[in-house]
Amino acid sequence: MAESKYVLLIRLAQEKVDAAAERMRRAQNHLAQAQGKLAQLNAFVAEYRQRLCDGGMKGMSIAQWQDWRLFLTRLDDAVEIQQRDVDRATQHYVLERHGWTEARKRLKAFEKLLERENEKARLIAGRREQKVTDEFAARKFWDSSHGEGD
Repeated sequence: MAESKYVLLIRLAQEKVDAAAERMRRAQNHLAQAQGKLAQLNAFVAEYRQRLCDGGMKGMSIAQWQDWRLFLTRLDDAVEIQQRDVDRATQHYVLERHGWTEARKRLKAFEKLLERENEKARLIAGRREQKVTDEFAARKFWDSSHGEGD
């Protein structure tokens, strides 16, 4: 039997699934890195806020307090920028995951078509075999009832 056209389509679809999975993996890694950086920044902000409170209780000059506030403002800005990076990374990951899901659906569809084609070929072969068996039985019956056996 000749190779089905679906075999090539399945191979190409599998390559697309593999490529989509790799893109999704990279997007997931980028998202995890961005989330890690955000967590670090948030911890840093919390630590410095606590230091500011502790320093304020011990007493500090207005200039020191203004320096701390400026520094914390810059940290807050960095957190905001990193949060936007996390948001972009999340959107990118969701898009890549969707692309991977769609590629898998397409692969499964081709596999189902090949399965149906193979089943159809098995049915045709089974019918052909049954026809040959029936013809042989009919010929044997004809021969035995019309004098070949006499």
